Amino acid sequence: MLLCQIVLLVCPSSLLAQRGGHGSGRPSTGASNPMPNTSDMTDFNRAIALQATPDQLAQFRQLDKSTEAASKRAQNLIQPLKNASMPNSSRYSDLSDALDEAQTNIQHFVSSFSSAQQSGLKPLIKKLGKAESDVSKQSKALAQDLERSQINDKKLIAVTEKLDKSLTGFRTELVDIGKEMGIQPEEHSP
Repeated sequence: MLLCQIVLLVCPSSLLAQRGGHGSGRPSTGASNPMPNTSDMTDFNRAIALQATPDQLAQFRQLDKSTEAASKRAQNLIQPLKNASMPNSSRYSDLSDALDEAQTNIQHFVSSFSSAQQSGLKPLIKKLGKAESDVSKQSKALAQDLERSQINDKKLIAVTEKLDKSLTGFRTELVDIGKEMGIQPEEHSP
C-alpha cells in the first residue's frame, strides 16, 4: 500500500494520461484513437497485399543470383574477344546455361504471385516481361552468331554487349518488383 502511494506521488500525471485523464498537461481531443488517414491505410493495405512470402523471397534471391551470374558470364565472354584471343567454347555454354537458369527462375517467381500481387504489380510485371523478352531476343541473336562457321569477333562483342545490357535492364526491373514486394536487394560483389 505504501508503495502505491509513493508511485502516485511521484508520477500522478502519467498515470492519469494512461487512464484518459486530463492531468497529462495536454488538452483532450475528445477521441482516444484519432482516425487514420485513408491514403495511409490504403498504402498499408497495398503493401500487405503485395508482401513477398518467404518462398517468393527465396525465389527472388535465386533469380537475382542467376541473372547476375549470366551477366558476369557475358562480360567474361567479351573480355577474351577484346583481347584478341580465341574464346573458349565452354564460356558460351556456361552463358547459355546461366541464361536458361535465369529464365526458368523468372517463370517460377512470377507464377508464384497471388491474385492480389498480380493485380497490384501488373505494370511492373509487364515491364519485367518486356525486359525478359529482350534478354531472350539478344540470347537468340548470340546463339545464331555462334552457329556461323565464321565468327566475326566485333559483331560477337556487340551482340554480347547488347545481351549484357538487356540483363542489366532485366535486373533493374526485377529490383523494382522486389521493392514493391518489400524485398531489399542484396549487395553484390563487383
